[in-house]
Amino acid sequence: MYSLNKGDCEHCGRDFHYLLTNAAFGDFSYAYCDSCGTLATVRYDNRSFAGLPPAAELHRQIDKLWEPLLRRCECGGRFHIGSSPRCVHCNSVLSPQYAASYIERNLPKRQRGWHWPGSWFQEYCLAIEDPRNPGRVRQLDDPLPHPGQ
Repeated sequence: MYSLNKGDCEHCGRDFHYLLTNAAFGDFSYAYCDSCGTLATVRYDNRSFAGLPPAAELHRQIDKLWEPLLRRCECGGRFHIGSSPRCVHCNSVLSPQYAASYIERNLPKRQRGWHWPGSWFQEYCLAIEDPRNPGRVRQLDDPLPHPGQ
């Protein structure tokens, strides 16, 4: 189980809840939907992962060669490198620099002094709470097509 932290949108000012994850600890690469900002994670222990072209870097944003191999987001968008998380209220792209204000404020006391790297494309990724399903984040695990699809 995970706990969600509270952030706020620099565009509309509304609050949202989020989950910050380290891709190295979770053993995955990730991408955001270009339309709604949903997070997609490609886990390295997935059977389909073995069929992907080798990545230049692991535990970060997906490799460019993987983009066309991923399923579409349920909103119809695509998971692309360079896409970012979006506010669930106004759909604006969230600034990683502004996010430092709430990410660092919400750190457990034992991690005080750590600083957010200010990028959505390194080892940390952000999943935003799904407003249609409170307590759950907008995240697609295993966006690779299953055999026969």
